[in-house]
Amino acid sequence: MVGEARGTFKERMAEARRLRPGARAHLFDGRPQVVITTTQLLPEQAIQLATAYGYRHLETRGSKSVRRRVFVPDPDPAARWEAVPPGTPFEVAAQHPAFHGGSARAARNHAELIRNEMNLIKLIPAAVVIFLGVIGMAAQMISTGKPVLLVPMCFGVFLVAALVLLTRSRMRKRRELLAHADRLMRAYPPHGLRAWTPAPHPPAPAAPTQSGGHQPV
Repeated sequence: MVGEARGTFKERMAEARRLRPGARAHLFDGRPQVVITTTQLLPEQAIQLATAYGYRHLETRGSKSVRRRVFVPDPDPAARWEAVPPGTPFEVAAQHPAFHGGSARAARNHAELIRNEMNLIKLIPAAVVIFLGVIGMAAQMISTGKPVLLVPMCFGVFLVAALVLLTRSRMRKRRELLAHADRLMRAYPPHGLRAWTPAPHPPAPAAPTQSGGHQPV
């Protein structure tokens, strides 16, 4: 019943976001490659899940609307030591420090994902071309007196400003993640992993037997 739902809507949404990675946890079972789309998990959730199971981001494929993030097992032996074993239930893996801001490796992996997806090689030339186009339209509008060029010119200025702000935001986020990783390395040497003891996952209840004592087929 609806009246049995506990907590406010905001609290229930926060709980749903916390449990969302559990739907993809079964993919990290030791296979050589795991693909998670941008519509399935947020970047931070995907990185936390991958780090907890000993994976790292390799590349991002696809278009801007639906991109596929590819994760592979981390070759660093320390990553395997920090990770939970493949096949660990998500209820146990969710206790890993990667989900709670206590893993330097998770912070570095997130910073690496941001760097890989910024693609400055394409972004900077595109911004320069748009900016030069805006200058050209401004010069043409001044010389011809055609106000109709004002609309595309304003759009170009807005687009360049949005690209610059987006790039600055991503770079700032990356610096913050690396700084957080450095703080964890100093606080929890040698790997920057907060100490944790996974609580055991309670076994699933046994399936009820049918009448007559026969097990369901």
